[in-house]
Amino acid sequence: MQMTRWSRLFPGGPGSVGEARRLTRALLGDNLLAETAELVVSELATNAVEHTESGEVGGSFVLELDVAQDCVRVSVVDMGSRGCPRVADEPADEFAQDGRGLHIVQHVSKAWGCEPVRMGLRVWAELAEAL
Repeated sequence: MQMTRWSRLFPGGPGSVGEARRLTRALLGDNLLAETAELVVSELATNAVEHTESGEVGGSFVLELDVAQDCVRVSVVDMGSRGCPRVADEPADEFAQDGRGLHIVQHVSKAWGCEPVRMGLRVWAELAEAL
């Protein structure tokens, strides 16, 4: 199976989350898998900016997209966090400003997880055409 990898470094500010979503859409096209990848990129990049050193002055994060014929692996590498994120026992209520992101990622992914890397932490999600 042939796989293509794209990656890009983004400044660690809130505006970069939108840029990462737009890049994902531009690279993957206009289909259901691209929409799902765009959602996951939004959640993972937001977490990196809001909950890790990536969101501090001079911080950054890396978006990685590994694409095969019918699947995409979305990864966001942050500049350091206090450990792997975990899904809260109960999702936040519908009016909460935050607390639902990893529930969404878990729901739309066939698998997700994290791994330490030299720079910080890579949080990834695997997506497929038919979940």
